[in-house]
Amino acid sequence: MRIGPSVRRLFGRHERLISELYRGIFVNLGDLVASIHEHTRSPTTILEIGCGDGMVTERIVQTFPGAAVTGIDICAQPGRLYRGDRSHVRFLRLTAQGLATAEHTRYQLVIIADVLHHVPHPGWSDFVSTAHRLTAEDGTLVIKDWVRQRTPAYLLGYLSDRYVTGDRIRYPDESELRALARKTCGTDSIQAEFRVRPWDCNLALVIAPPRQDEHPNTNIHPHN
Repeated sequence: MRIGPSVRRLFGRHERLISELYRGIFVNLGDLVASIHEHTRSPTTILEIGCGDGMVTERIVQTFPGAAVTGIDICAQPGRLYRGDRSHVRFLRLTAQGLATAEHTRYQLVIIADVLHHVPHPGWSDFVSTAHRLTAEDGTLVIKDWVRQRTPAYLLGYLSDRYVTGDRIRYPDESELRALARKTCGTDSIQAEFRVRPWDCNLALVIAPPRQDEHPNTNIHPHN
C-alpha cells in the first residue's frame, strides 16, 4: 500500500518543510551535493535522473550556478516542490531511456541519487548503462544509494521506503553496487566513493575517466 502521496497532501502548505525534514532523517542533501561538487570537473551541463519533487535539483542549481540542469522523473509532476532559479533548469517527465531516445545530448555530470533501488532488479544493468551513455566522454556519473547493512538505520530506511512509496524496493549491498558499476561502465570506472551523513548506508560511487594527474581508484577507501 502506498501511503506517501496521501499523507503528504494532508500537510498542505507545510508539505515542502515536512518533506525536507523527513528526507533529512536519512540523508543530508546539502552534504550529498557538496561531495558531488568536490568530485566533479566544473560541469556546464547536468542531468539528474529520478529528480522527484526537485529537492536535490534545487541544491544542484545553488552549487553549480550557471550550469544548465535537466531533471527527469516518471512521477506526475517532476520538480513540483522546486523553489530555486528556473532560468537554467528544466523538468521533464521521461525515463532515462526516453531521454536518450528523444535527444542526443550527453551531459558532463549525471546524478542518480536514491533511485536504483526503485528500479526492478533485472533492469539495473540497462538502467545504469543508459545513464552512462548519457554521460559525456570526459564527464562524471555519480550513483548514490542506500546500501544493505545489518543496522537499525538500514532497517528504518527500508521500512520507510517500502511503505511510503509502495514500491517493491531492493537495495544493493556495497559489493553489488560496485560490481554493477564496473560491469556497465568499465573495470576501472570507479574513481572515488564517499559516504553521506548521517548514516553509512548512504554510499556514492564516482564514475569517470581517470584524471591525468592521478591513477584510477586512488580515492577509494583501502578496504574496498
